Amino acid sequence: MRKNLFIFLIILTFLIEGAASLFFLLKTRNTEQDTVLINDCVKTLEENFGHEENYSDKLTYSVIDLDGKLLYSNREGVSTTVNEAIKNNDTILDFYQNGEVAGKVLFRNETQKQIRNWQRSIAVTVLVCTLVQALLLISYALYLRKTIIRPFEDLSHFAERVAGGDLEVPLDMDKGHTFGSFTEAFDLMRTELRKSRAAEKAAYDAKKEMVAQLSHDIKTPVASIKSASEFGYELAKEEKVKERFNLINFKADELTVLVDNLFVESVKDASEIKVSPRENDSETVREAILHADYLNRAGDFTIPECKVFTDKLRLQQAFDNVFINSYKYADTKIEVSAKLEDGYLKVTVRDFGPGVTDEEVAVLKEKYKRGANSEGKEGAGIGLYLTSYFLKEMDGEIYVTNEDPGLAVLFLIRTV
Repeated sequence: MRKNLFIFLIILTFLIEGAASLFFLLKTRNTEQDTVLINDCVKTLEENFGHEENYSDKLTYSVIDLDGKLLYSNREGVSTTVNEAIKNNDTILDFYQNGEVAGKVLFRNETQKQIRNWQRSIAVTVLVCTLVQALLLISYALYLRKTIIRPFEDLSHFAERVAGGDLEVPLDMDKGHTFGSFTEAFDLMRTELRKSRAAEKAAYDAKKEMVAQLSHDIKTPVASIKSASEFGYELAKEEKVKERFNLINFKADELTVLVDNLFVESVKDASEIKVSPRENDSETVREAILHADYLNRAGDFTIPECKVFTDKLRLQQAFDNVFINSYKYADTKIEVSAKLEDGYLKVTVRDFGPGVTDEEVAVLKEKYKRGANSEGKEGAGIGLYLTSYFLKEMDGEIYVTNEDPGLAVLFLIRTV
């Protein structure tokens, strides 16, 4: 509506300017001096020469003799010489006395004065109309800037943000301009893209979660198979049977490496692993330790009865990581102790191996950090890192300390 009003006003000023110019031009063309009145004035002058009181006063004029001397003038500002009259485009006529030229009558050209006035009027009209048009054009340009150019720039910046992955900031919608519905469609696109990306991430996380869980679940039975094959190898008497057990052991090692690689790949970003703690009996802690200690290195231990805030699966994974590390790097008996203190069930898992240096203890819970005793042994250095992450997500913590001898891992499991 505003755009149409601006266009109408601009066209209207052009029409006013054209009509005014045409009017004044026609007035100029139709303006002529009254020749009859001029001739009557000259005749009256000739008849009453020397008697100024009887001269005609209907026109503006002056009278000069043949020598150019001013004889009479009835108005101020009238030409008093022939040269001045020619310059002002005045009408110059001879007047006679006794049949001979006695001088000249210089009639002021009133038409020229009117023409100049009308020309000024045309110039003023054109100037005013031009100024109005300029103001209208500036206003129209600002209007277009606000309603079309700026919204289009906003859409361009919004498209750049969306292309860069920023789907959180909505696009301001103003249905009062041309791009109103267009911006609404753009923001709807952003909303749908965000939903799609969220669904895609959820599916990806679920897939990684499933792979991590399966790979972890496979590790324990593979370790059991390996342990059984080693035991069978020692008991076997026939060489062919030993070869079979050795093959099983070799394939179990191969499978362990593949599962470890798969697990590491699926948990590169631990923050994507979902931990869902809830209230459980402390018996679940005992079961997790028994399942993790498939070589029965821990012997007898007791867990105080209480309620704990844990995720059974993640707690099992945490103890699995600690026991596997003990089997791999210490290969000694394991001592498990537990007590209730300061709102936590504190469970200590200690081996009696060579341990690590004090400097290494400080970084063992970091991702991909391993002690010097891990050289030549399979592993990715994320076991204690994940264990620490799982316990923190359950409002707990783990602490790793050097003992004399061995290494101890203290689990702080929050009680309810």
